[in-house]
Amino acid sequence: MKTYDLVIRNAEIHTMDDQNRVIDHGTLAIKGDTIAWIGQGEPPECAKTEREMDAAGMALFPGFIDTHIHIFQSLLKGLGADHRLIEWLNLSALPYGRIMTPNQHKLAAQLACMEALKSGCTSICEFFYTNQDAELAHACIEGMQSTGIRSVFIRVFQDTGEEYGMPTEFIEPADRAMREVAALKKQFHEDDMFTIWTGPDVTWSTTKQGYQTMLEYCQSEHVRYSMHLKETEVDNEMCFRYYGKDIVDLLEEIGFLTDQMLAVHCVNLTPDDIRRFAAHGVSISHNPAPNLYLGSGIPPIPESLKSGVNVALGTDGAASNNSTDMLETMKLAALIQKGIHRDASVITAGQVIRMATRGGAKAIGMEGKLGILEAGRKADMILFDPCHLKSCPNHDTEAAMVYASSEENIDTTIVNGKIVYRKGVFASGIAETELCRRIEAEVQKMKVLV
Repeated sequence: MKTYDLVIRNAEIHTMDDQNRVIDHGTLAIKGDTIAWIGQGEPPECAKTEREMDAAGMALFPGFIDTHIHIFQSLLKGLGADHRLIEWLNLSALPYGRIMTPNQHKLAAQLACMEALKSGCTSICEFFYTNQDAELAHACIEGMQSTGIRSVFIRVFQDTGEEYGMPTEFIEPADRAMREVAALKKQFHEDDMFTIWTGPDVTWSTTKQGYQTMLEYCQSEHVRYSMHLKETEVDNEMCFRYYGKDIVDLLEEIGFLTDQMLAVHCVNLTPDDIRRFAAHGVSISHNPAPNLYLGSGIPPIPESLKSGVNVALGTDGAASNNSTDMLETMKLAALIQKGIHRDASVITAGQVIRMATRGGAKAIGMEGKLGILEAGRKADMILFDPCHLKSCPNHDTEAAMVYASSEENIDTTIVNGKIVYRKGVFASGIAETELCRRIEAEVQKMKVLV
């Protein structure tokens, strides 16, 4: 006979498996951090259940995976509005990033991760580039871990970029940056709940030698990596000026395009870029909100999917999104493609959910553990409650989730078998209103210095 830690009953279970099975009035049993059983009726040999949840009227989905965010920007919502990328950077992200304290980074991490959990995210990928003080990374990691979310910490580097406004304190040799990555890996325990990556920040702040140095480290130590790529036309300008070629050509030449790479934004991908991404197994993190907010453009997502490229979703930093809301990101991901292609069928609600779940799992190297609800996988999932004004009546649960939902529809978020958010309460014990009060006080201190 078996004892389960949590049994969820009477749910409409969207497995997101290869058959896209939906189990009506389904039951899912969790033991430890793992899905132990899924089906209809009573789990076999069930002797005892520590906790039960009646999910009647609700739907169970795999948790969403936010594959790109800049956590410190959670304190910068609304700054630099209505400017293009470089101007926006120099009005918001860069000047504030230079002065933020470790405590402010920790508060920003709690804010971003709690908002993510509240919108159905069970995993988040932090793209960290304010490296002027090692304590900032430590504080960010501690803030992330305090919320109970599954985390990837991507400690990136810049080894040039002054001509574009990159603060000198952010710039460092790539070999020193890799030593800092190694030091973080030594200090913080890595497992399925927390991993450390690296990467170049963006093409106009990275030299060819920087790419090569980083790649050598990642290949020798089996470290995954990510970078901003072809977000705007500026991305390629430096590459052509110094190396006489397109950035994707340069990356392919040095062996940078691999299945360990997560390319972010990719607004200006060409058909040939897409072909090479598919051939090398590169994943894309699609961030629709900031690409619209900064006027950067709309990436060729349907074309990438059709060519076999793995596509995941990201919110990006709140300075260029104004939220860390994955539900909002999913809706935008669907609608902008329908509009630009003038074809409502070019991307479906189901495809967008798969990008947020299975696509994200593959992008972070956990496709065998996350993204699908089935026995043996990690117990990361959300309960979606359609019984709210915005999503009522519910004719199609997947359509309701993508087109007619908000944070209030997320009833419960479960990470690694633990309930971390339920009905407005965070298991971490961090009170939402108190956190906001503390952040407002810190923001006033920052404004005096900028």
